[in-house]
This record gives sequence, C-alpha cells and structure tokens, in this order.
Amino acid sequence: MVETGTCAGCGIPEAFASLNRWLTNGDIVQGTNDAARMAMVESDNLDPLLRDIGRAIGISIDHLVINIVARATQLYMDTLIPQTVKELIRSKKMDIPSFSQGVMDLCHTIGYGKYRFLDYRYENDENDFCRISIFRPFSILETSGAFAGVIASTVGGEHSVTYEEVSPGLYELTTGWTTYPEVVKERLQMQLYEPREGDLLLERCSTCGVPLLVSSVCSWDLEDGIITNRENGYRMTILGPGLMDTLFQALEWELGEEIPRLVVDAQRRYVREGFTPVDFTRGFDELREQLAVRGLGNLREFSMDGQGASMLLENSCMKLLLVGLLQGSFERAMGTNSTAEWELLEGDTLRVRVSPAA
Repeated sequence: MVETGTCAGCGIPEAFASLNRWLTNGDIVQGTNDAARMAMVESDNLDPLLRDIGRAIGISIDHLVINIVARATQLYMDTLIPQTVKELIRSKKMDIPSFSQGVMDLCHTIGYGKYRFLDYRYENDENDFCRISIFRPFSILETSGAFAGVIASTVGGEHSVTYEEVSPGLYELTTGWTTYPEVVKERLQMQLYEPREGDLLLERCSTCGVPLLVSSVCSWDLEDGIITNRENGYRMTILGPGLMDTLFQALEWELGEEIPRLVVDAQRRYVREGFTPVDFTRGFDELREQLAVRGLGNLREFSMDGQGASMLLENSCMKLLLVGLLQGSFERAMGTNSTAEWELLEGDTLRVRVSPAA
C-alpha cells in the first residue's frame, strides 16, 4: 500500500494534493509544472469508446492507440525526468526497479490501479524487456502505452508493449524494443500548456488548497489505486487531457477525417445509454463548478431546452468527448435524436450547438 498522510483540513491524500493545482480558468496543472495540464475525469468509458471507434471503421485500433500513447508519454516524460536520472539508469548506476517504484506510487495516488514490478532485463540488445502487473487499470490501452513511453524515456529508443489478462482485472504487461510508425514520430509533437488567468473562484481547503468539492465527492482506495466518485459511482482518474486530444488528432491523421465525428458519436451513445458523469440539467453555476473541478474549462454560456442545447466553454480540453457528452445528455433528457456542430475559437474556446434531428 502507498504510504501517504492525509490533509488535516479535508482528508484527501497529501500526495494527491501536492501533485495537482487548480487554477482560476477551469484548469488543473501539475503542482510543480504549470506547463503540464491535467484533468480529473470519470474514466470507465475510455476503453469501450476506443474499441467502438475501431468497430465503426472495421479494424481494431488497439495497437495504434498504444503506439500513439507511448510516443506522447515519452515526449511528456522527457520534460519531467532529469537527464542526470536517465544517465544513471542507462549506465546501470540506478536500476529500473528503484526508479519504477516511485512512479508506481504516484500511479496509485492518481487512480491508475495497483502496480507491481515483476522483472526486467537491460543489456541494450534485442532481448531486453520490462514486465509489470496492474490490477484494475483505468484503461488497459492507455496504461499499456504509458508504460512503454516511460521505458522509452528512461532508457531511450522506441518500445512496444504486450498485455495479458492473467486473472479477472489483473494484467501483465511486457515491453520490448520496436520502431514507431512514421506518422507517430513525424507529426506527434509535445505541446506545452500556457495557463491564463480566469475568474473562477472554487471553494478550497484552507490547508491544502484543493477544491472542497473533490474531498466531498471522491474517496481513495490507495491499496488498489482507485478513486471513486461517491455521487455517481464512477471511477475517476487524473489524466493529461492534451494526450487525449493528441490521440484523437493522430487517429485522424492515420485513419481519416471521419474520426472526430466517430469519437463524438461513440461518446453520445454511452451518455444516452446512461453514462452521465456531468449532469447538464443542473443550474449554470453548479454546472460551471462541475466542469471546472474536473479541469475541463471555464463555462461562459449554457442553455438546454426542447429546442436544443448550446455551450461556450473557455480554455477547453478533451473537446470531442465534451461534444459527445453534451449531445448525449440532451438526447437523454429530451428523449430525442439530435445533430451536433462545434467549432474551436481563439484561446481554446469551444462552441457547441446541439439541435433536435429533423
């Protein structure tokens, strides 16, 4: 079990509070790095949604998702892991298990599941590997790619990963050397976040500074690395939202311009069928707070009635998933089919309009 104290003011794990910082424009950033934007979101639908996209186009995209996440994670971790640490690992003055334990402890704290280091070989040849187990990963596709990306950042090169479910909910993941597809290497670039001032004033814990809504709604199981939203029962995870946006962009590069619409439609179906992490039928102020505490942006305009739904969200992220969330919420509330149009304005401001189907 991860050893961490709890905040004397609100009771959340101190490690979680130190890792994340809520700003005033509906965003979350890493506690020590304003250029790394984060989001705290319900994650139960991620793997099913990605696999629905594959079914819609007639092929599995699991391998492509893992490669894209691996490359994006490698670029991201390159900004976090000091070069001196990389050199110590590559010269075998620091072994991989020692480094990995710290990363795994953080994974438990932010809701990624229960990690355990199993085995590795590092001789810088084709027989090298690293193997871990994860119990109840928040997304086996994303955690697999992230695992390969962390290894790539620490020892260099490009790494594949395979996974096997060895018992219900328990996966073993093994990396090996590989070569990423050209589209992943040439077009996937790391975009650093530039936070801007806003006017969102969330009620916060006077001790740790985390919004009180987080402690009132979320519960932690640090043994298994699980965060649960007590209000809706969904699992929650801290993600890099830029990774999700980049993933969908890279899928569009590789698979075609229909990908954004397929992402929106897959999310719409899940929400209409009952996946409702955010209640769009609540009042404006409460909805604004719900989006901001998740780090999804600063709500400026919103309406929903029988004639349609519209939203203007400043400083938005995970945009396609938000469009599908609004569209599905409208259909669920009104019991009707719909169409959705969206555009991205200056400053990552997302404008969405949902209309009843003709």
